Amino acid sequence: MKLLIVFAPLLLAGCAVGSAYNAPALPVADAWKAAAATPRPVAGAWWKGFGDPALDALVEQALAGNPDIDVALARVEQARAGAGMAKAAQLPSANVTGSLARSQQSLEDGLGRLARYVPGFGRTQDRAQAGIEAGWDLDLAGGLRRGREAALADLVAAQAGTDAARLAVVGDLIDTYLGLRGAEAQLSAVEQRRTIAQERLDIMRRRASVGEAATNALEEPTATLAVLDALLPQARGGVAVAKGRLAILVGKPASADLPELALASGIPAGSDPAAGVPADLLRRRPDLVVAEATLRAAHARVGQALGEYWPKLSLSGLLGFASNSLSSFGSGDSSVVQGAVGLRWRLFDFGRVDAEIARAKGAEKEALASYRGAVLRGGEQVESAFARLATARAALASRQDQAAALDRAAARAGKAYAVGEISRDQLRAAQAVALDGVDAVRDAQVEVARAVLGCHRALGG
Repeated sequence: MKLLIVFAPLLLAGCAVGSAYNAPALPVADAWKAAAATPRPVAGAWWKGFGDPALDALVEQALAGNPDIDVALARVEQARAGAGMAKAAQLPSANVTGSLARSQQSLEDGLGRLARYVPGFGRTQDRAQAGIEAGWDLDLAGGLRRGREAALADLVAAQAGTDAARLAVVGDLIDTYLGLRGAEAQLSAVEQRRTIAQERLDIMRRRASVGEAATNALEEPTATLAVLDALLPQARGGVAVAKGRLAILVGKPASADLPELALASGIPAGSDPAAGVPADLLRRRPDLVVAEATLRAAHARVGQALGEYWPKLSLSGLLGFASNSLSSFGSGDSSVVQGAVGLRWRLFDFGRVDAEIARAKGAEKEALASYRGAVLRGGEQVESAFARLATARAALASRQDQAAALDRAAARAGKAYAVGEISRDQLRAAQAVALDGVDAVRDAQVEVARAVLGCHRALGG
């Protein structure tokens, strides 16, 4: 045992269990196909690229008051505490202890019975004790060091998880905001259509009343008006639902008013996000940072498990005083000095240690596979997002051409009505058709804005 205590530190000094973490080779493309390889932007408020003050105000509120972000921040606090505990485990510890007690034994039980027969043997005893206890678990094999590495990686994952929560909240808020602006535009269009349909029905009723039109000519405008009357509640409901969702995202009740919405109106276009190069994705996307941090923690825990193969040495000591008499407490005779070297070695438990190591290695393989899969999915999402953006912009250009043609037709109808070539009913019919182009452009604008948002989210904000 003496030889073991003397030579174990020398044997273990060169045995840092486990291996240093090396980032794995990942299936990352050299360049994007759908996205332009523009320089990586400085991190900041990327949502301000939409140029909408109402949206900016809502995002700031959501970042400050959304409960999901608070949950992620609380996890960071827990991970930071775990890293602090792992660091403290490598350092010596000391405790100050003390007690002062007086006890009176029964004269009918145990040693108390001696007080009846032995002169000077008192049934009342005092006990005073105070001291400093110190201990230190020597991390000779490096298991505690690997444990701290794992805890620090968990902290990185928790911090990146907060970034992921912020990105998710901001992304959901912008998507809901775009849906709200689209719903408001749709409601306005339905109201315009209903005004036109009501006027056409009134015109047809006057013509039918004087015999200029058959009675069955009222059926088509009546049916059109009924359809629009059914659409109006749906459109209003869509606006109300979107506002309620926005209120929840900013941390307010669904029924709360949002005066920030009055700061702007219309559908924001959004600016092109800077794609950079595929390798940037590993630093920019929070989910990939979480995946690598999880892999790093799993790798460190393999080393931590390997440390169980080796003996554990600990140093402990006690310095203090103990006495059964308060008058002698603190004197040299009552001093207590103790030192010890402890040994713990799971020498006959290697089967269980083998299982623990196998489990840690399996967790590391799982984390590696998850990380590689997350990288592949991240690259695919970026390519798909930019391809969707290109498609959405092409569709918007076509819809704008269509709307321009319908506007010109409506303008010609207005001129023809002014000179008496067509009736007011025909003019209103042409204007109603022109609204189809407005609806198509509105839907295409929302799709483009959501495609821009999709690019930002795919790139990690």
